[in-house]
Amino acid sequence: MTELNGEWLTYPAESVDNDKTIIVTIRTDVEKFRKDSHFIYRVTVGLPYAGDAKGMPDEKDSAIIEQVTEAFDVTFKKDPIGVMTEISTGDDRREWVFQTRSLGIFNKKINEALASLPLLPLEFDAEEDPDWELYTEALPTE
Repeated sequence: MTELNGEWLTYPAESVDNDKTIIVTIRTDVEKFRKDSHFIYRVTVGLPYAGDAKGMPDEKDSAIIEQVTEAFDVTFKKDPIGVMTEISTGDDRREWVFQTRSLGIFNKKINEALASLPLLPLEFDAEEDPDWELYTEALPTE
């Protein structure tokens, strides 16, 4: 099982497109990264999969997802150019969300992390979010 460094909170959410449950895990001990004005980019790495009736991965997809998560955790623990802030699973998709200092170096680290894994249909989205607004929106309000 992956041991993600940091403190994490997990909660259920609903897909905006349907009523399927998405399990969200968000890192809560990120203040030292938020205070660093260089962590201005938010990168989402998505992995679509053919989910069950509830949108959750089967055993085979879960094993790949676990390997990717472990690879990201190990890579960014060694070189904290980026910090994993969120993980969500459900509605036929896994997403890992990072805040990073540099898109170019982050891209190199992602490639290093995944080098030993089979080619995956990953989808990437990057945007400037210097105030971590999207992270703040993902925090549970209760």
